[in-house]
Amino acid sequence: PQRAGPSFLEIFMIRPLAAALLIVLIGAESAAAQTPRTLAALDELRAAAGGLSDAHLREETLAGLQSRPCVRHRAGLTAADEDVILAALRADGLMPASADGVQAEVQRLTVFPPLADGAACPALPQPLESAPGGNAGSHHDWPGGLVDHEVFNLRLGLALADLYEAEDGLPVDRDAVIGAVLWHDWAKALVLVWNDDGSLPPERPIAGAGAHHVLGLAEAMARGLPEAEILAQACAHAAPIGDDQRTVQNWLRAAAIISRTAWTVPAVPTRECLISNAADDNWVHAEAAVHAADAALARLAPRFGYPAADGPAYRTRLRNPMLETLGADRIKALSDVEGDAGVERALRAAGF
Repeated sequence: PQRAGPSFLEIFMIRPLAAALLIVLIGAESAAAQTPRTLAALDELRAAAGGLSDAHLREETLAGLQSRPCVRHRAGLTAADEDVILAALRADGLMPASADGVQAEVQRLTVFPPLADGAACPALPQPLESAPGGNAGSHHDWPGGLVDHEVFNLRLGLALADLYEAEDGLPVDRDAVIGAVLWHDWAKALVLVWNDDGSLPPERPIAGAGAHHVLGLAEAMARGLPEAEILAQACAHAAPIGDDQRTVQNWLRAAAIISRTAWTVPAVPTRECLISNAADDNWVHAEAAVHAADAALARLAPRFGYPAADGPAYRTRLRNPMLETLGADRIKALSDVEGDAGVERALRAAGF
């Protein structure tokens, strides 16, 4: 379960204790065991990035897929700059007017989450390969889940590109499709940082979307990625058709404000946009898999010495490592076909 949010005391003290908070975030370094499965997924993403034809997109995407990459849209940002950005977001109705100091600080932390220090540019607060693919109870919510999610989306997106090309005989911009897949959830490594007890913080919205979506677009804009890629990336969460056209345009507008760049491209349903949107729909199956895997692991946990009631010990010693090692899809499939006995055999074969 997620916390409802920080208490007044936590918010009141967060600015003076920023340095201490970053020390706590170092605990995320050990959240991922870097299993062969996770590392293989990261290698597949990097190989796809290395095959991009656009030299700038290729260079920036490879840089973004390093373990602790620079967060470019935060480089050189001052507290005064943050105030200007927050004011612009509120003025455009992309964030609500803050009712009081506590809410204002929550909004600041939503748009500007803590980062690790960097000599020239601040870095992600946790290694990319340790990041989850979703918040607690959502799809791919385990260490390494982010790269798992993106690998599946990458394969699905390329398969859809093949189908589109076979259908109409016209080439799909594969750079836009691949780039969108690799960047669309990148900022989950920025906003979903592991707590020491193996839990995840809540994610708050920007312009009506989870903060990671808009912050990922801001990063793409700050890195000067091609417009076609940025549009396809924005489409991952909604296709700009009907009422959702304004929704997607608002995400792009918010990202432009945060990255301090200009964006005038209309949100339209290009083929690459629609492929990006369909590829990300993997979360529907993946979320059902997480729920089924969680139920199976909770039933089996006492046999491994860490019952779910133990909370932190269950999450850090059993639940999260098991999911990183096997993935929720495999656990669900084993549970469906072979029941708890099949899941237990697989876990013990994996060394648990």
